[in-house]
Amino acid sequence: MKRLLALPALVRAGLVLIALQVGLGTLFRVVFWLRFRSTAGEAAAADWAQAWYLGLKFDLRLALWICLPFLVLSLVPFLHPARSRLASRFWQLYFVATQGLVVLVYLVDLGNYDYLQVRMDAGMLDLISSPAIALGMVWETYPVPLVVLIVVVAAVAYSLLIRRTAFRLLAAPGRSAGRSARRLALTTFAILYALAIYGKWSWYPLRWSDAFFSTEPFVAALALNPVLYFVDTLPNRESPATETLDLDRFREVAGLLDVETTDMTRPSLERSVAPTSPRGTTPNLVVIHLESFSAYKTGAFGNPLGATPHFDALAREAYLFTNFFVPSGPTARAIFTMTTGTPDLNPVRSASRNPKAVRQHMVLNALREHDKFYFLGGSATWGNIRGLIAHNLDNLEIYEEGSYEASRGDVWGISDLQLFEAAHEVLRQQTRPFFAFIQTAGNHRPYTIPDDRRGFELADLDSETLRANGFESLEALNGLRFLDHSLGRFLELARQEPYFSNTVFAFYGDHGGPTPLPTPWNTLGLTTNHVPGVIFAPGLLAEGRRIDSVGSLVDLVPTSLSLMGVPYVNTTLGRNLLAERPLEENFALIWDGVITDRFLLKIDPQGTAHLYEYRSEEAALDVAERFPEQRDRLRRLYGDLEAVSRYLLYNNPPVPHERAAAAVPASPE
Repeated sequence: MKRLLALPALVRAGLVLIALQVGLGTLFRVVFWLRFRSTAGEAAAADWAQAWYLGLKFDLRLALWICLPFLVLSLVPFLHPARSRLASRFWQLYFVATQGLVVLVYLVDLGNYDYLQVRMDAGMLDLISSPAIALGMVWETYPVPLVVLIVVVAAVAYSLLIRRTAFRLLAAPGRSAGRSARRLALTTFAILYALAIYGKWSWYPLRWSDAFFSTEPFVAALALNPVLYFVDTLPNRESPATETLDLDRFREVAGLLDVETTDMTRPSLERSVAPTSPRGTTPNLVVIHLESFSAYKTGAFGNPLGATPHFDALAREAYLFTNFFVPSGPTARAIFTMTTGTPDLNPVRSASRNPKAVRQHMVLNALREHDKFYFLGGSATWGNIRGLIAHNLDNLEIYEEGSYEASRGDVWGISDLQLFEAAHEVLRQQTRPFFAFIQTAGNHRPYTIPDDRRGFELADLDSETLRANGFESLEALNGLRFLDHSLGRFLELARQEPYFSNTVFAFYGDHGGPTPLPTPWNTLGLTTNHVPGVIFAPGLLAEGRRIDSVGSLVDLVPTSLSLMGVPYVNTTLGRNLLAERPLEENFALIWDGVITDRFLLKIDPQGTAHLYEYRSEEAALDVAERFPEQRDRLRRLYGDLEAVSRYLLYNNPPVPHERAAAAVPASPE
């Protein structure tokens, strides 16, 4: 007690208030565990311990946010509760009101989980649109009087408790301390306070996605704080309900994908896919994410600067998809699209940042015999990617910042060269089949190139030459060249190991970018969507091949698994690009349109449809009036694909292992 009194009055009162709030959160977490533990599946003891630990950190963060206004505003003399009776009453009322609201949210969350087996999110606000119905349902379903009584009793008890503890400490005479000592104590408290809100000793703060580190849903539910989770889901309230989906649109897409639709009460694109040529042994799969890898900047697509000699050589040995597109630009959207097979059309932010879209079926889980690895130079907390992949990929081991001997080079972590070498060192030691996802990040501002370059030399070209070949700066050229050099180093190392000949390597650019040249494709915005798609399988493909039919990032994993001879259950838009189908059925959905082998349809902000023969000599000429039937057909197709993609963001739950394993392959794709 003497040590506590030695602290400044606000600090000691704040510590008590924080402890009370954290204690309340812990109490409700214990109640949550006891009430719903029987609904949980199996998880390792370490996972349960991690969930409790994260829950404590989330509870602490909530407590700190609640106390922050009190601690800051009380620095103003007339708002200090020890100097003004009115201020004291105001702050007591503030804490009682906030605490009552928190208790109410906790109780509603318990009821919501009991009913839906999910934590309460901001979608509950949609009930306000029909308040009479909502209140009637609540009154008839839940013990409302008991809930109100609990909230009132909790508020009164809390009022008495803080009055006799925190506010009594404010008025208690402290031990004498010099001004310098008080300032040091306040500064230390402020620094620790900020660090506790940040929540992690890493480049990225504690985020909701950190709770989704396990594939067991109850582990994540246990870790979450219901108040913070509710706030995190507020930007994503636009989740479409099942009944709002246009079923005619869904049937059109299902027909395009050869999916039989019978039960339309819960529309699903689920279908079992059989390999065209089953193999005796299952190859490894390595997917390599090439950051900012515009197709037009590579030699394989005709750029004369020679920035990508290693990639160009690879493309000659591999299947190169020359008309391969990503739905939209940012990196996080590309990762969501590739891993889930659903185009990321989440408004405003990437779907990986949307807590309501975190639970997804992934075709990659068909690799049951494979150990799974994710390599990136920075933190998997970036873009909330950890929540997406760790929560949905079985038995995933993540290598990120802190996992490598190399030190961070810039904001993106270790260099791509160091990342590739570290990934190779792990893969060469594997004795079981494996899947690996390697995410590069260095080909991005600030384009940091380490001193240890394994023979890489910087290029020096004048700005006129750079712009004439589509590069906005010398740094951008050398950034791409270093990524290509790093890729070449990885392939050089891999070729010397036994795993090389039994591995399918799939490469994709996560997005392109505009070019300083006034090309037709740049005018149409296609240089941002157009990226290389490459599948290299030295043990399976006899020679390289250029495939000109249109494809999309959603197709990369299904194509790879089909080539590997792995049966899988697919639930989204991805298809095997190597399967034969009529040319008019090839498509790639992009943010504002759809691409087929001949036409590009784009919808402008006013909703007008424009049609282009994007591969012709007059690629930027609007031919909608010349081909009205094609314009109308593709506009319908775009509307169908967009509606179903947005639906799948929230309605693509993992297929149970038992059902996936028992599925009889029906479609060769």
